[in-house]
Amino acid sequence: MTYIVQGFALIILAQTVQQLSELWNASIAGTTAVVSAIGIGKLIAYPILGELSDHVDRKKLLMMAMFMYLIFFSILPLTKNIFFAVVITTLAGLVNAALDSVAYPTLLEMNHGKSSGNVLIKAMISLDEGILPIILVMLINQHIWFGWLFWVATAILVVNLIIMTSINAAGFYTIRTSKGGKRSTNKGTWHWNITKILFMIYGFSAMWVMIHFTQWVTRYFHIVQSFSTVSSHVLMSFYSIGSLMGVGTLFLLTNRGWISEKILLMVTAIGTIVGLVIVVLSQETISASFGCFIFGFSAARGALQLGLSQLIASDPKFSGRLTGLYFFFGSIAFFVMPIVTGHFAAQHLQGVMLSLL
Repeated sequence: MTYIVQGFALIILAQTVQQLSELWNASIAGTTAVVSAIGIGKLIAYPILGELSDHVDRKKLLMMAMFMYLIFFSILPLTKNIFFAVVITTLAGLVNAALDSVAYPTLLEMNHGKSSGNVLIKAMISLDEGILPIILVMLINQHIWFGWLFWVATAILVVNLIIMTSINAAGFYTIRTSKGGKRSTNKGTWHWNITKILFMIYGFSAMWVMIHFTQWVTRYFHIVQSFSTVSSHVLMSFYSIGSLMGVGTLFLLTNRGWISEKILLMVTAIGTIVGLVIVVLSQETISASFGCFIFGFSAARGALQLGLSQLIASDPKFSGRLTGLYFFFGSIAFFVMPIVTGHFAAQHLQGVMLSLL
């Protein structure tokens, strides 16, 4: 349930850029810069929280994250000062890092190194990516305030906090406990190698492509290809349907061990390129929807989670640290991408989409 809200946070800003621009009296470029503040929060938090998750009670980290998300979702739609919005959005980045630092290592340990548990995280996020654009279109058509989207997430968080208080904290500990009940410490030696470096680059690239796509695909087809508001927003739903189906497929394959996760990584990369080519060349709703579906099935079906699982498998003693560093590099992309693309989008929106290739 926590990652349903996480999905809201990741997609809601990109889908409400126009409404937020009007709220803050800012340009599209200025608003996308606010979105990039999530990346600032992640950049600050991932190295610290990734390390902490190897040494402290994960439940406390998770509860802290949910309280900060309450602040973000309840206050942001009421914020009319763009500088204060940057502060609040940075807070969301901190929360994002805390959730990832807790969830990914825990699920990998629970599933004995398999990616299937982490792939379900993507399923929760994809669920939001599919539902939220449809809800937003309904609100726009009914002339209902877009801020209700944020407050729905707030209500979900309150319910989740109540549930979390009843869960035993022992299940969240990263550090293994000995038979005597005391926590042991990592005695391995950390060192960089080519595998770690390559996966850091992969984390950066995968995050850039996914955020770039979700940030601009709706606006690109509405402005450049003259799609209607409904049609352009529905494209994100096709992306999310593909993502959900891809997640289901990936969960089955990783859980059963039918195909090597290394091979799956290569397959997702090829599928991503094919989907992007179709989207960029599309001028009709049907072909654009199909391209978004293929892209969602490939790029968003847990590619990041697959990469992380392979990275942690190379040095499982430092699962928290590796998680933090992996998503730290992804956060660099999350921070830089909106600034770079937002600068060019006002005059060269078509070029912004072509740059995905």
